[in-house]
Amino acid sequence: MLNKNAYIKFTEAELGSKLERPVLVAAVAENMSEKSNKPFIKFTLKDGFSDITAIMFDMTAAVLAQNGITPGCVADAVLSVGEYQGAKNFKALSISPCRDTHIEPADFTKLPPLGLEMMYDEICSLIQNASDDCGGKYAPLSGLALKILAEKKQEYMSSSAAVSMHHNLRGGLLYHSYRMVKAADALCGIYSVLNRELMLCGTALHDIGKIWEYATTATGEASFTREGVLYGHLYMGAEYVRSVARTDNYDPERVRMLVHMILSHHGTQEWGAVSCPATPEAFALHYIDNIDAKIYMCEDAYETLPGGGLTEKKPFGLDNRLYKPEYLESMEEDKE
Repeated sequence: MLNKNAYIKFTEAELGSKLERPVLVAAVAENMSEKSNKPFIKFTLKDGFSDITAIMFDMTAAVLAQNGITPGCVADAVLSVGEYQGAKNFKALSISPCRDTHIEPADFTKLPPLGLEMMYDEICSLIQNASDDCGGKYAPLSGLALKILAEKKQEYMSSSAAVSMHHNLRGGLLYHSYRMVKAADALCGIYSVLNRELMLCGTALHDIGKIWEYATTATGEASFTREGVLYGHLYMGAEYVRSVARTDNYDPERVRMLVHMILSHHGTQEWGAVSCPATPEAFALHYIDNIDAKIYMCEDAYETLPGGGLTEKKPFGLDNRLYKPEYLESMEEDKE
């Protein structure tokens, strides 16, 4: 098992230094240099805390594979740490299969800070507690959501929520949905116009289509599937909910509102929404989704930013460079 704190992190490596440590080879991409017309490799490497891109010149994927270096393997790497356009630049000087056979790929997997089973159980509990059978006329909408979550539990708990951007880690979909369900539950206590059952079902299921949109590896890397490219997660999620809704006597109007929430949660058609929000629940879902995504981007940037520091540039998806208040540094030190 890897002791993550026994090695220098990518983010802590000093410019001009040589970094020697075990890494997870998440991806290997072969390219051709336009200047030299020679092949080079672009690695995606993980240290258990963050990912980097490292270049190895005069190398092919075939030669690496012959030497035991393929995507998903653990390797001993020697990296030089330079600078390019104001950011750290890594070059792989050497890379070989890890000598310590006790270190496994799972040791490098970044997971949410909360337990997966705990988050899943709390989502289900909140949905169950909001159950409404419309006076006995219809099956509760909560039953529809719980049925879907039970049928797709493993995918829902393991899928990434993105290829990049936000919550792009194993269990990211669950973590994103959990925080949104909690936020929705709190908002329902403030805005009486919001239907609690609909809000909790909508936030829990808004991204359910991502279990088909992305293929997530055991270590958390996500890539688009064929269906993801052709249809997108809004359409696939809405269609799946509609198909399951036909299996019981659910209120057609509430199902219609739930499907609308899924189809409109990106807010505008410019950002991929099939239609724009047209109900209070749909508006609330869109903004809760946006808040959680933006806060996650802040949290992600803060992991490597010192107190009182500014990011080198605007993080992708945000409209400004980020500043980390100095008091956060002392708070983190107190926790340690």
